[in-house]
This record gives sequence, structure tokens and C-alpha cells, in this order.
Amino acid sequence: MNIDSSYTIYVSTRFNKNLDNLPRQIKELFDEKMEYFRKNPLHPSLNTKRYIVSQKKLRELGVDQVFEFYINRKDYRCVFYVAHGPKEIIIAFVGNHTQVRNKLK
Repeated sequence: MNIDSSYTIYVSTRFNKNLDNLPRQIKELFDEKMEYFRKNPLHPSLNTKRYIVSQKKLRELGVDQVFEFYINRKDYRCVFYVAHGPKEIIIAFVGNHTQVRNKLK
């Protein structure tokens, strides 16, 4: 992984609606994790991992890679997309493991 704090972070237009549907406790944890993420997208407490998707899905999304980081260890993840050319990170989706898997099929 070669993403770092030099990437510009954007939030997708649909993301806030998605975040609004989460329990208050998860929203608070998300805010904490985003502080770490802004400083270092690979901060150890985030447990950032590449999410494997098809080349077709990457083209459809218009990005080079998809990653996720843990909001809490039990269930919730945040999905973000990376475009290396323009050095952009797009915060795209937050949900439980099943929701993330269904979103990225």
C-alpha cells in the first residue's frame, strides 16, 4: 500500500446520508477513527486492508483500489476508494460487514 497523508480526502455525496442511518455510538467512533485516518490512512488502530474487487468494478467506480478500515472490531467498516493519479481518497461507504460486501459485489 502506498497511500499517505499527501492524498486529498473527499467524502462522497451519498456518504453523509449513509452515516446518518448509523447508531449514535458508531457515528462517534467513526469521528474518532477519521481523526486517525486524516493523519495517517494506514494508522495501526484502523486495521486498513485492501478490499479485493474485480477490474470491472474498479472501472465502474473510476478508481484504482478499494480499501476498508475498521470502525469497531466487531462489525462496522468504512470503505474508501483510491485514485493514485490525482492522489485522491474518496470516503464512500460505512456499514457492517454484510452491507459492505453487498455494496461492492
